Amino acid sequence: MIAVRFTAEEKAEITAAAARRRVYPSGFLATAGLTAARGSATPLDSNDQLDAAIDELATLRAQISRVGNNINQIAYIFNAGGQPRPGQLDHALKTLVRTLALVDAAAHELVRKLV
Repeated sequence: MIAVRFTAEEKAEITAAAARRRVYPSGFLATAGLTAARGSATPLDSNDQLDAAIDELATLRAQISRVGNNINQIAYIFNAGGQPRPGQLDHALKTLVRTLALVDAAAHELVRKLV
């Protein structure tokens, strides 16, 4: 952790700039600091694609959580001696595999952009 101090005006400026890019001020400062530290001439606005990939991963994480919940419900039915609806488990597993493939693709895209 690195603590920094800003005047009220500087803080307002940073907060407004972060809001325009739809990121938290801490993330905005981290990106700006690393850009300067690395001597990169890349403007912060060019991180929009990276931000979109991160948002996509967050969405996919939520979908994986929902699918996991469905699989847990199916397991509960089996453990209670019941039978899930026909095709329910197959559908959940296919959805999980498709979602994991999307996670892999998004992660590879993130790595590609970071290199």
